[in-house]
Amino acid sequence: MKETETIYKISTLYLLSKIAVPVTTNRLSFFLLKDDYTDYFTFQQDLGELVSDGYVSEIFSQNKTLYSITEEGRNVLKLLSGEISRSMKDDIDLYIKENKFSIHNDYSVRSKYYQYGLNQYMSNLCIEENGTMILEMNLSSSSEKSAKKICSNWNKTAEDIYPMLIGHLLK
Repeated sequence: MKETETIYKISTLYLLSKIAVPVTTNRLSFFLLKDDYTDYFTFQQDLGELVSDGYVSEIFSQNKTLYSITEEGRNVLKLLSGEISRSMKDDIDLYIKENKFSIHNDYSVRSKYYQYGLNQYMSNLCIEENGTMILEMNLSSSSEKSAKKICSNWNKTAEDIYPMLIGHLLK
């Protein structure tokens, strides 16, 4: 059992090493849980151990906990990556390829709103890629309900809106 958990820990490090941005627990666990590689409680325990050992770092952003591999984690991965089967690496690579935008979306699409006058709200919508702001816009609305809805919809649809917007602007 301990050997299996070690493989899942190394797999988690491999997954994190292949993703350029920090990811949520859900994104990280989905791969290992979807094909029954491990169970949720074992995954949580293994992730906690990776964090406490300094191989994975936690980032707290916008009420989410995001995870990324540390330099020490990369060094361990270099030493132990042979413990992961080629088929598991291929499964991880395919998962990342199929979910690349939505994985990056967790970290790089942001929204917030604030009141700036009587019945005046501003929704601030952003997309950041590899630490660089690639789009930021502010939309004004006359109610808090509208501002919340704008932010909520932005988080769900930015991956559709951004390419459409760029396409129209570059015509």
